Amino acid sequence: MPEHRNNIPINLYKELSSSAVNILFINHRDLQHPLAGGAEEYLFQIAKRLARRGHDVTVLAERPPGAPPQGEIDGVTVVRSGGFATLHMYAPLYVKKHGRKYDVVVDNIAHVFPFLSSLFAKKTAAIIYHINGPVLLKTAPLPAALVGTIAERTTPRLYRTIITISPSTKDMLLRLGARQVHIVPTAVDHQTYKPGSKSPIPLVAWINRFVPYKNPQDAVKIFTEVKKEVPEARFVMVGGGPLLEKTKKLAAKVAPFIEFTGRVSTETKVRLLQEAWACLYTSDIEGFGLGILEAAACETPCVAYNVPGVRDAVIHGKTGLLVPHRDTKAAAAALAEILRNDQLRKSLAQAARQYANQFNWDKSAEKLENILSILISK
Repeated sequence: MPEHRNNIPINLYKELSSSAVNILFINHRDLQHPLAGGAEEYLFQIAKRLARRGHDVTVLAERPPGAPPQGEIDGVTVVRSGGFATLHMYAPLYVKKHGRKYDVVVDNIAHVFPFLSSLFAKKTAAIIYHINGPVLLKTAPLPAALVGTIAERTTPRLYRTIITISPSTKDMLLRLGARQVHIVPTAVDHQTYKPGSKSPIPLVAWINRFVPYKNPQDAVKIFTEVKKEVPEARFVMVGGGPLLEKTKKLAAKVAPFIEFTGRVSTETKVRLLQEAWACLYTSDIEGFGLGILEAAACETPCVAYNVPGVRDAVIHGKTGLLVPHRDTKAAAAALAEILRNDQLRKSLAQAARQYANQFNWDKSAEKLENILSILISK
């Protein structure tokens, strides 16, 4: 029996890992885009590691106002063109014109519609972060939501190789007809996210984008209930987005004690996670819930809705607490219990950090490299 590594024969692994290849990723945004989020963090953490391993890595993304048409981020070439919608027209044309110079093209599908690189490139794969499903009805007009639902149900059949970031999403993709789905998990920068000094008084953080499927207004309701049980507690909501002002207005009426920071630097975010006693996640769905892992690495357990992606990031009763979807009273009770129960909080915090330690960007980059190498070699 030949020796294997990551389910690949060791002789083939060595041959492929030592061969530099040219990789094109297509993604809506690059890491410097004003609206960059978890998908961009995932892509560039892996892309820069592939570049360090000797591969030529390019990211094609939309060009926001004021951004140069081309640049470089951590050794990754960034080509910018088009906007949120027009990138879907530009990307296939770019691949048709330049596709031969790339050994593989990877469509990063974080916003339902594929980039259709498979029409013009021989070696293609897709990274699909999560299945939006009913969430589309909350985030898009009805006609767009219906078209998006059809696209989402069709896309998994367009690619022979699909990568996703959680078991929950893999199961959903297989049910939609995907043939081959690999899990390359999200991870944590453990040099940045690590335990620090906790706040002397109870502190709860909600760190996310203020968009419909993240349900920021649920957080206001939950914090209002927790404040009744733990009156000395502080509550901070971090992030930006279209629902920020609406959420602020709601809080001004029913929970004026909530602090809003807007978007913050990584350093400020880390310090807040280190000081927090718990964090709250109110999303309808996630690819995985990178913010939950980042909090866990800082020994901060989360209370979250039991939904796809999130349930992969929180082990209920061990690293955090899961409650039924949109059950704000159950979420408030769970948060209050963590804040009042020192033994429970410390147990969850320690287990959360141990769980987060399993997720490493170097391992994820190596796994994606192996998958793409096998695809290229076929």
